[in-house]
Amino acid sequence: MTDYDLKTRIVAINVATIRRGTIIFANVRELKNKTSDILRKAESGDVVITSQGKPRAVITAVTEEDFEDYPLEHNPMFLTALEKARAEYIRKGGIRPEAYLKARKGKHG
Repeated sequence: MTDYDLKTRIVAINVATIRRGTIIFANVRELKNKTSDILRKAESGDVVITSQGKPRAVITAVTEEDFEDYPLEHNPMFLTALEKARAEYIRKGGIRPEAYLKARKGKHG
């Protein structure tokens, strides 16, 4: 029996949560009824939310520091600007940080 068959079989017999290493599986009903418990479990590892035996989402813990980066990492305008900057850097090259700071200081006093 493969690992996938085992997971399918366990879900089929309606076991609410399965622990495999650091990944926890929970079904949608358990998410609805035990949200706080699942969020606590996510602090120690990812929680895969399943619906009808199929993975639908992953809940993972987020620190305040991680969350500060999240809006930028998922902002299409920022990602587009970043890609343009990378492409320009590849085409034209860059300058050393010291040269940048010197040029900036010259412009802004």
